[in-house]
Amino acid sequence: MKALVLAAAKSKKLSPFSDTRPKSMITISGRPILETILNQIGDSGIKEVWLVVNHQKDIIQDYFKYGKSLGIKIDYIYQEEEKGIGHAVSLCEDVIGDDSHFMLIYGDALMSGNPFSHLLSRFSRSSSNSLATISHPLSDGFYGNIYLSHDMKISKLVERPESKRLSNYIFGGSFILEQGCFEFLKSNNHDMVAFYHHLIDQKSMDACLWEDSWIDISRPWHILAANQMMMNPWNTSIIPETVIIDQNVNIKGVVHFGENVHVSSGTTIVGPCYIGNNVYIGNNALIRKNSSIGPNCKIGYGTEIKNAVLFGNSNVGRLSFIGDSVLGENVQLGSNTVTVNYNTLGEAIFYNPLDGKAIDTKLEKLGAFIGDNSIVGTGHRIAPGTPLPPGTTIPDWVSISHSTLSKAEIVQKPGKLYTHQ
Repeated sequence: MKALVLAAAKSKKLSPFSDTRPKSMITISGRPILETILNQIGDSGIKEVWLVVNHQKDIIQDYFKYGKSLGIKIDYIYQEEEKGIGHAVSLCEDVIGDDSHFMLIYGDALMSGNPFSHLLSRFSRSSSNSLATISHPLSDGFYGNIYLSHDMKISKLVERPESKRLSNYIFGGSFILEQGCFEFLKSNNHDMVAFYHHLIDQKSMDACLWEDSWIDISRPWHILAANQMMMNPWNTSIIPETVIIDQNVNIKGVVHFGENVHVSSGTTIVGPCYIGNNVYIGNNALIRKNSSIGPNCKIGYGTEIKNAVLFGNSNVGRLSFIGDSVLGENVQLGSNTVTVNYNTLGEAIFYNPLDGKAIDTKLEKLGAFIGDNSIVGTGHRIAPGTPLPPGTTIPDWVSISHSTLSKAEIVQKPGKLYTHQ
């Protein structure tokens, strides 16, 4: 069986991170979303994968090439315009060829464990169209609601429910579908939802229940939830021989280190957490659980990282606090930078997108979301729920500079310094 993975969409809702990379290349626990999905596909036994790409497709192709490093064969189909899921699937008819069925996977949903092995096992017992059906989603969005019959057939689909939960089950974003899908899409204006309804009317779509964790990453703060979800099953630490851990370092819980990590004296690391290749952590730092620090990062003296994701190649200056926040690649934060992650009144935090209305996240703790190649100078406090677009530059916060001194009359007295404007 072949797998089709849809990875073409840009997703404005994930700005500022989707501005500079495909959504599926956002890093979770040290790996792009798409890499985790492809590893799961390969582990399930499927070795031929076609990726439908569009937005910044070169990033995907340069990273995975033709799949040799993952032990699978990857080819690419370019969707010139984003015309929906049905159109993307229809582009794949020739590559499926005479195969009776194929696996369809949305490239922006993560599941812990291996949902694709589970899906194939269900298919092997019935040889019918199958859908990964989720019973306990982590995300807070509106999803297609599924109703089941007594024989585990899908009996009803409510595509856009008026409330978040009408039934106990939702679409999970992975399917095994019959070859006849392509002919139906040709005759029905590439309407994928219509095809799902057609299968349901024919009583030919099985539910494959997935009761492990699942998340659709559709907002920046979902990156934090996904990171935590992927770390939760970890039960064994990984510390390569190239890691340097100085004296008086305290490590609690499960940690996954990359190569050539250096942890300086006085630092405490509380797992689960991920520390990527070539990371340097300065003296007396505190790395708290569910943090993911990507490759080539430098964490300054006395800095605290709490439930945060750093994609990589970033520097965080000394005596800073980065909490419940996401940093893109190549971010530079000056010393004493604080991402304020709570409202002193105890109210839920609103996320303030750059081009839309404020969104109630219903979260009591949420920090900042800083796009790639941004520089935040020394001494800044970033308000909860604040995004910074890629390439943002904010100068150091200073109270005294050459310009202020040149305008001031400085009076020196023993032990004291006075200025008069």
